[in-house]
Amino acid sequence: MKAILIAAGKGLRLRPLTETKPKPLLKVLDKPILVRSLSQLSKCGINDFVIVTNYLEEQIIECITSYFSHLNIHYVHQHELKGSANAFLLAKEHIEEDFFIGVNGDCVYSFPLVSKTVEATKNKIVSIGGKFTTDTEKYGIILTNQKKIPQHIVEKPSKEEISEGYANIGIYSLNKDIFGILDEMEKNNERSSRGEYEIPDAINKLLQKQTYETKLVELEENDYWFDIGRPWSLLEANETLLSLCDEEREGIVEDGVHIQGKVIIKRDAIIRSGTYIEGPVFIDEGADIGPNSYIRKYSYLGKKSRIGNGCEIKNSIIEDNVHAAHLSYIGDSIIGPKCNFGAGTITANLRFDKKTISVFTKGKSEDSERKKLGVICGEGVEIGIGALLMPGTKIGSKSWIGAGTIVNENVPSESIYYGTQKYILKGKRKDAD
Repeated sequence: MKAILIAAGKGLRLRPLTETKPKPLLKVLDKPILVRSLSQLSKCGINDFVIVTNYLEEQIIECITSYFSHLNIHYVHQHELKGSANAFLLAKEHIEEDFFIGVNGDCVYSFPLVSKTVEATKNKIVSIGGKFTTDTEKYGIILTNQKKIPQHIVEKPSKEEISEGYANIGIYSLNKDIFGILDEMEKNNERSSRGEYEIPDAINKLLQKQTYETKLVELEENDYWFDIGRPWSLLEANETLLSLCDEEREGIVEDGVHIQGKVIIKRDAIIRSGTYIEGPVFIDEGADIGPNSYIRKYSYLGKKSRIGNGCEIKNSIIEDNVHAAHLSYIGDSIIGPKCNFGAGTITANLRFDKKTISVFTKGKSEDSERKKLGVICGEGVEIGIGALLMPGTKIGSKSWIGAGTIVNENVPSESIYYGTQKYILKGKRKDAD
């Protein structure tokens, strides 16, 4: 049995995080998204995979090889990003058995959900993963009959058209007859309104045949699914997975450290005296925290990160090799690898009017639906002392932010951004000695 994982997209809505890293390799806690999916499928007995790649594919191949040298993995290059249906079609020659698994490579799934999809494949059942939602306009909605058998997928219907239903969450058990459908779609140039060949359109045609037993693999109460399509989706996934982690203490904890709640401290990490940690918190290998730092719940501190004296970290993702050595506050933020925060850097994460925070994404303003959201930094950003970063701003990779600068707009990658201040010297004070 084989699984096809689609990992070709550029992840433009996740910029600047995807400027230097492909979307499937963005980490949730300590593991890349694609690694999580492969691990779960492997636990279910799947050892043969086809991964469809394009953007920064060398990184994907290198990463997956380092984790899974024992698995049989074929990589297929999607020369032109023509949609998910085209990506599946490119994997056709590697599928011999009648049924296979299809997975979006940029989603995070709970293990029971993956396991139920594998079981459907073993039993030769066509299945679609679905999550019940009333936000129907955001998703492809799976229409079902009274027995919850999938009948059709409608892409982002209006609330008036469909007020509730099951969101298509991008994990499938499929029969290889779908490849014939995919061939016909391309021959007839059957593209969606986005100009792409879409796998839900092909699944609709497969469902119409009514040749196979069909099943909805429903997201249940204790399951989770995250479509990592926006930066704040990473924060949401991070929060959920952190709450499910078991406590672990491998690093060094000095005297005078106070730990409250569940905390994971990986090997070679050091927590210095005077630090207060309020779990759940994940501190990865080789991180150096403190002295006198305050690490608040739902924070992930990456490998060899350095959080120094008097710093406060709250509900944030701090990637590998980030330095914030003195008197900084980072809240509800995502900080890419190798960033450096000068002393006194502050991330603002709340509007005065307490409204949800909008982020300028892919040429337009988008509501994050979060009342608290800080800054999103790409890789290798250098920030001068005393900088103030406003809610929902993005700083592109390898940019420099000048000392004392207020950042209230997105900063492109490889830019120098600084504010100026006029100074007036009026001479000696009259009352001076």
